[in-house]
Amino acid sequence: MPLTMLDPHAALIVIDLQKGIVGLPTVHPTAEIVGRAAQLARAFRKRGLPVVLVNVMGRAPGRTDAGSPKFSFPPD
Repeated sequence: MPLTMLDPHAALIVIDLQKGIVGLPTVHPTAEIVGRAAQLARAFRKRGLPVVLVNVMGRAPGRTDAGSPKFSFPPD
């Protein structure tokens, strides 16, 4: 069921839409994904609701279970 109304107590959290992630191959076109995120952000801001942009750039200190990153920031 599509979302047609914003909850008055909601926040939008957008995770990892930075250049290095968006440049990777995806199932859906990244321009569409970014466009939808931007549309949602505008709607939230218009209603005075919080928008949080999260860019994950590393790992927790001492963490070894994740292995080495497979791509670099910014991509070549």
